[in-house]
Amino acid sequence: MEHTTPGHPCWLELVTPDRDRTVAFYSGLFGWTTTEPVPELGGYSQFQLEGRPLGGLMPEVPGMTGAPGWTVYLATRDAEALATKAEKAGGSVVVAPMALPDLGTMVVVADASGMEHGGWQAGPFAGLDSQERPGDPIWFEAYSRDFTATHDFLRDVFDWTPHLTGDTDEFRYATSDVPETAKAGLMDASGWGEDFAPGWASYIKVDDMDATLTRVAELGGSVTQGPDDTPFGLLAEVADPTGQRVKIMVPPAG
Repeated sequence: MEHTTPGHPCWLELVTPDRDRTVAFYSGLFGWTTTEPVPELGGYSQFQLEGRPLGGLMPEVPGMTGAPGWTVYLATRDAEALATKAEKAGGSVVVAPMALPDLGTMVVVADASGMEHGGWQAGPFAGLDSQERPGDPIWFEAYSRDFTATHDFLRDVFDWTPHLTGDTDEFRYATSDVPETAKAGLMDASGWGEDFAPGWASYIKVDDMDATLTRVAELGGSVTQGPDDTPFGLLAEVADPTGQRVKIMVPPAG
């Protein structure tokens, strides 16, 4: 799965208020392992599967990390240029481009609606290595209260070529490219209630939905949505023991 093309999701990152419970949950659910925390980086470590990097894990540090939750990073060839484009497109720079030695350069920007998007300029480290096996992230989705603002921002700043697959008040959705090559989607969440917080979600592949949901409960998590049988597969949303949510998916056979 190619993740270095501009606009393609290339990294996940979870800020957690309880590292030990989080590690136990994702290890027990998806088979993820974690590297040793790096004190110089505030205790940052990596989620891995079979030795392949999938995402980052950061303990919550007041004044440093922001609130707990997941961030999805999209690939860019030039983080500095992306920050400039974000401001020209009516957005803002939340975290200025920051070079991480021997890794690459990160940046976080917000579109005109205030929704945040991570950017990653690969250095020696390109990002996640998903081989679309069980336990791997296989799809990414943005949920925006202002579909047009986010749609245009992803197009103009992250080089998406959005393809509308639904355009009604009941269902408005675009993929990052034509469906055959798209790696992410954008959902209109304007009618989802005042309590809904815009953001990005990742879908993790599983091979047995019932067994996975049973395991979620055993590990202290909860099922927050589904499972739903859709043309795109069997989908559900679960929350880990600290309340951070992730999607799970059994893709269609074949």
